[in-house]
Amino acid sequence: MSKSTHSQSSCKTIVQNSPETVVSARYPSAIGVDVHAKLLVCAFQDGTSPSFIKTEIQNFGTTYSQLSAFAQWCKQCNPSIVVMESTGVLWRSVYAALEDVGFTAERLALVNARDVKAIIGRKTDREDAQRLAEIARLGNIKKSFVPSRPFREMRQLARRYQTITQDIASGTNVYHKLLNATGCRAGSVFSDVKGVVATAILEAKLDQAENFAEVVTKYSRRLKASAAEVLDALNFDIAPVVRQQLVLERNHLAAQKKFAEETFELLRQMQEPYEEHIRLLQSIPGIREKSARLIFAELSDDLAEHFADTEHFCSWLGICPGNKISAEKSYSGKPSKGNKWLRRVLIECAHGIALSKCELKEKFMVWKLRRGSLRAIVALAHYLARVIFSVLKNRTMFKLVAMTTQRDELVNRVQRNIKALKRTGCALHSSLLIEKSSGVIIGQIAE
Repeated sequence: MSKSTHSQSSCKTIVQNSPETVVSARYPSAIGVDVHAKLLVCAFQDGTSPSFIKTEIQNFGTTYSQLSAFAQWCKQCNPSIVVMESTGVLWRSVYAALEDVGFTAERLALVNARDVKAIIGRKTDREDAQRLAEIARLGNIKKSFVPSRPFREMRQLARRYQTITQDIASGTNVYHKLLNATGCRAGSVFSDVKGVVATAILEAKLDQAENFAEVVTKYSRRLKASAAEVLDALNFDIAPVVRQQLVLERNHLAAQKKFAEETFELLRQMQEPYEEHIRLLQSIPGIREKSARLIFAELSDDLAEHFADTEHFCSWLGICPGNKISAEKSYSGKPSKGNKWLRRVLIECAHGIALSKCELKEKFMVWKLRRGSLRAIVALAHYLARVIFSVLKNRTMFKLVAMTTQRDELVNRVQRNIKALKRTGCALHSSLLIEKSSGVIIGQIAE
């Protein structure tokens, strides 16, 4: 790749006259774009002629002026579809530039690099662009889900909020690790060292408050440990350098928490026109406001436009079992890769349901009996994904029908165990387990 291609566009037109190259295609013309950090390699294929295919290759940079020139060139070519292949977030500015000149979502397609990977030894930027144009004309592409621009901006904000909350959790662990290194044993007197009471007492200790004993007495009323036990656990000396480090960590955490609050407030403002959708999501047990807003930011206001049914939606999300069948043998059913941000929120909601007493916990308990806790969590997240699609598509509140699933599963287990006991020569009489051959009582079922 030469440096000159980054700064200015270059054009090469190739005309193929072989009649063998002309096949029946879904689209008469297409543009394939191979997106890089500093370069866009584009190939325009026009198959309207019955005898040959015209291929034009253009290189553009990624500066504002070059993106404008690229968008105008695409508009001038007037293709039936534009397909781009990109990793990361490099495609966003290219996609937006095409939207600005009038390309609609029906004429734009983003494909994953793994779906259009070149043969080893035959990979160049121009060949990649030509191959994208060819498969685009044939319609042999798997379009990635690209929501409208407001939802793309909303999604970017929601993902930033998720990363900053993870940073806060990591920073909090570092902060308490430093406290433990100094001899502080806050975990022995506080049930939650990240709670309001623990934070207030530890900050008073760190700030060398003169009325530290009074602060402990004031807040210890809300603790199981007495004030004397708290004072004894926090009776440690802090070296000046370590104290300064702890202050820096505390201030950094405070700044991160403020940033997270402002980010979430901005997300709430962006979602004001969609409050009805947020309320629908909150009607699902285990999904509260924060989770509902993070979930909705990854989707759109019309899921039926992008996904045919719940199966396609869960497959895109990567929360359903995958297929791996060869020679009529089924191998690992590991889920495929999908939207990790939305999947993470659903897994967190599933963990919350497992620890709560909400209506969906019965489903979790049944799956736990069958497959274990970890698989039950994923199964519950899959169920939540199906419910979310149905609720948003039909615009109806979630209503859970009374279930006896857990009871039925336990009854079936008992019946299977009784049959297994009979095969071993035992009988169940009332609540007694009796050996048939000798009549000896070998056990009793406690009520």
